[in-house]
Amino acid sequence: MRKARGPAGLPDPARKTEKLDSGEAAHGESAAGAPALAQAPSVPAFEILQGRPLILVDLLRALLIAASLALAAALVLVALPQSSIEGLAKRLLARHGASQPEQIAFLYLGDDLKDKDFRIRGVIRNISTAPIEQLDASIRLYAHDRSILETTVVRMSKETIDPGEIAQFELVYPDYRQDFGSYSVEFKLRKGDVLPYKDMRANRTAPE
Repeated sequence: MRKARGPAGLPDPARKTEKLDSGEAAHGESAAGAPALAQAPSVPAFEILQGRPLILVDLLRALLIAASLALAAALVLVALPQSSIEGLAKRLLARHGASQPEQIAFLYLGDDLKDKDFRIRGVIRNISTAPIEQLDASIRLYAHDRSILETTVVRMSKETIDPGEIAQFELVYPDYRQDFGSYSVEFKLRKGDVLPYKDMRANRTAPE
């Protein structure tokens, strides 16, 4: 007598159950042994850059305001006559030079017309305690509409002016035909620095 077997070719239900159990166990070990990496939630780009446009707008606005102020100042300077600009520059230089001691005294400035030659003559004195070297007089000639006509640099009569000494300068404008209506004088060292002075002139004349 032989024991009866199951139908040929059919899998044994018990073995199938064992395979499933072992597969589930292996899968469970794999899942537990190598857990999936947690991924950080992605932040939209518009949230990252949300604060930057406001900063850029403020910066652009500040640049536009600065450019507008600079343009307005340039237009004002262009509209002003040359004499007004130079007057403003002189006042600024006077304020800047107020802290510096005056080194020369402007004693005299006069002019005369002789044989169609217009002469401008001035006299200064060194009131400092040190010699002054290479001092020049810069004379600006203005047209009748107060615009600057030309600037002429005139040498002093002395290359070195000792303390207490007097020096003079003279400009000869040949064949004068009412080419300019007024003039002004300032003093510069040959290196380019403007020298402040004490105005002690008793006679201030200008061509009409």
